[in-house]
Amino acid sequence: MLTQAAMPPEPDEPAAGARRGAHALAALLALAALVWWGTHAWRERFLSDDAFISFRYAEHLAHGLGLVWNAGERVEGYTNFLWVLLMAAGMRLGLAPEGLSIALGLASGLALLAVVFVAGGAGPLGRVRGGVLALLLAAHGSFAAWSTSGLETMLFTLLVWGATWRFLVERREPARAPWVAALLFALAALTRPEGPLFAGLAGLFLVCECVRGRAELRRVLVFGLVFAVPVVAHVLWRRAYYGDWLPNTFRAKVPGTWFGQGAVYLGLYQQHYRALFLVPFALLAFAGKRRSEAALVAAMLVAYLAYVLAVGGDRFEFRFLVVVLPHFTWLVVEGASALPGLAASPATRRALAVASIAALALFLVLTLRGYRWEGGEVADIQPIAGVRAYAERRVEEGEFLRACIERGELPANVVLCVGGAGAVPYYTRWTTIDRRGLNDATIARLPMTERGVIAHERDAPEDYLIARHVAVFDYVNRLVWTREQLEHARTDREHDGKSLTPRLRAIRLGESWLAFASFVPDAELATVFRGHEILTPDQLAKPR
Repeated sequence: MLTQAAMPPEPDEPAAGARRGAHALAALLALAALVWWGTHAWRERFLSDDAFISFRYAEHLAHGLGLVWNAGERVEGYTNFLWVLLMAAGMRLGLAPEGLSIALGLASGLALLAVVFVAGGAGPLGRVRGGVLALLLAAHGSFAAWSTSGLETMLFTLLVWGATWRFLVERREPARAPWVAALLFALAALTRPEGPLFAGLAGLFLVCECVRGRAELRRVLVFGLVFAVPVVAHVLWRRAYYGDWLPNTFRAKVPGTWFGQGAVYLGLYQQHYRALFLVPFALLAFAGKRRSEAALVAAMLVAYLAYVLAVGGDRFEFRFLVVVLPHFTWLVVEGASALPGLAASPATRRALAVASIAALALFLVLTLRGYRWEGGEVADIQPIAGVRAYAERRVEEGEFLRACIERGELPANVVLCVGGAGAVPYYTRWTTIDRRGLNDATIARLPMTERGVIAHERDAPEDYLIARHVAVFDYVNRLVWTREQLEHARTDREHDGKSLTPRLRAIRLGESWLAFASFVPDAELATVFRGHEILTPDQLAKPR
């Protein structure tokens, strides 16, 4: 029988209970985040038409044609190099990019939530902060929606935040491998051209730490070398392969700064999510124990928002802003966590703790209410519903035309010009010119007289379409029509200041019609579509 002296001391029951409660709360928050995000992301899953641009480049690479849009034409019409390589690797393994891209997007979103959870910190309270971070991010409608889309958005967000957090961990724990963060930043730079912005700020932060004697010069050199080698190698390869230092998409999309449209884009986000209401709590992160880390995270957030403001934002709903949602969420949660520590007395500390919880609850409410985009485009910015509907229609058209080609009803080789260079070129595999110049170096370098819809401001001139022998010009982003649609379609369209009416043609394909404008002579068009009756608008208008 144990004596009183030999018995182990009684545990600190309140502290042990509090720890168990904190762990349980953290687990509950993490589970809620996972269920919420998973349900919403799966329900909102979609493929954007732009994703098929990457798929076409990947397919050509997988089949030995190189990273090209059209065989034999080297133009960099994508801005997601690493994503295209992943798609090409999957195609080599027999995986369809439509499914692979969705799977990788969801996997990236799940991994990001895990990294955000860990970013809350160690210990019971750190785990609770992590659970709150994950829940706030998971509840964001745009974050859930862009976890799919077929684009690189979520992978890029994962790499940027993962690199940022790993960088901060390496700073706190010098014994950690000093090259992991740099490698993640390099992968982010290979995924999107904005990646070097985040890496540059991290590198500048590290240099400042070195100057102040808080970091070794060796860490600075390792960071710079590990980041620079793959990124510089890619730039040199681009120059050698495409003959340009910049992606062609940059020339087509960013002719200069456009602060006015950028302000509209950011203002629309504020209108939906009321993010400015939470900025005071984000600023409180500078009063916490991790104020230097908050400085770097805030610098990345501000610099990236300045970039978005300068380039005019994006055509799609808040896609660009998803990238820094982890940064903003971390700052707000860190600031709210620091609030009780500003008080000296226990009573005031309890009051500020209640205020902190109220701030986080407000964040959650604003986030849940934010994803309410009803109606169509606003200031030429397209909501997710519009992106999805357009892509679904284009996929349907592309698959229909592909089936016609495989049955021999349409030729395998046609020169096509489109405004939505995605699903239709991918499925038809026709030689394709993007009238906006995304994958055409000539159009991308045309002078611009005025700003319009972002990334849709240039247009292929008539002389160029004639020189390229464009047989099928998709002048309204619709190639497959019903007879009734054709009978009610406008025929007074113009292109390059000239009427398209004399160039309009239609070919019957079963119960549907292929309707387009053509820039080749009728005799040449008849050769392209041998065996088909090619009708003019006047002939279509005659009674059936």
